Amino acid sequence: MIDPYVYPGTNVLKNCFDIQDGDELEHIEADYFLLGFNNLVRSNFHIDSIFDVLLIHKTLFSGIFEWAGKPRSIDIYKSEPILGGSSIDYVFASYIETALAELDGEYKKYNFKTLNAKELVDKICYFISEFWHIHPFREGNSRTTSVFLYFLAKQNNLTINFETISKYGKYFRNALVLSCLYNNSRYEFLNVFVTDLCTRKNFNTQKYETIDGNEVSKYSYTHHTIKKLETIKKPNDWRK
Repeated sequence: MIDPYVYPGTNVLKNCFDIQDGDELEHIEADYFLLGFNNLVRSNFHIDSIFDVLLIHKTLFSGIFEWAGKPRSIDIYKSEPILGGSSIDYVFASYIETALAELDGEYKKYNFKTLNAKELVDKICYFISEFWHIHPFREGNSRTTSVFLYFLAKQNNLTINFETISKYGKYFRNALVLSCLYNNSRYEFLNVFVTDLCTRKNFNTQKYETIDGNEVSKYSYTHHTIKKLETIKKPNDWRK
């Protein structure tokens, strides 16, 4: 199967600038991401629906990718070093819209203002983890989830320094991975991280150097693939 999102024979995503050098595209993405984030902040963005997170992605990446804000059309996998090379079972492309709608139904049931501090952090972690598990986009899911976290906390009177999320981005992504393992999910890493973000305490280099015994500094970005990895479990929750 051919990945329609990349230039033939490469891992470089097709983009509005026709840049086919991965490093150059990465730098352009970083600039547009920051511009989009600042535009969202200035607009007093508010999340009323899970589908508003698609607008986050569109704002962050529309200057680079024509498909920004649109659910991916293909199934994807990604080797995760923290899982010994296995991939998270992301939602099948054909089920993304339904999965988002189901999560949106849950989201709208909650009155966040009635929750105490611990319950609020727990619920924020739940929704960002579930959204990331759906992995609705071909690229930019973790960055979009980090912005989702920022605004969901902000609108519930929790102050988060976004630069801190970025600084510990590798830890944050691995914490999301460990929170998406079905019955073996481990939420404690994500929960502690978000708690520390909200209280602005306990951040130090040593604390976030490892996660579940793995050295965070050794994490390196790997590309998504459309070829099912040999180590992936057969998805048992997402419907075709």
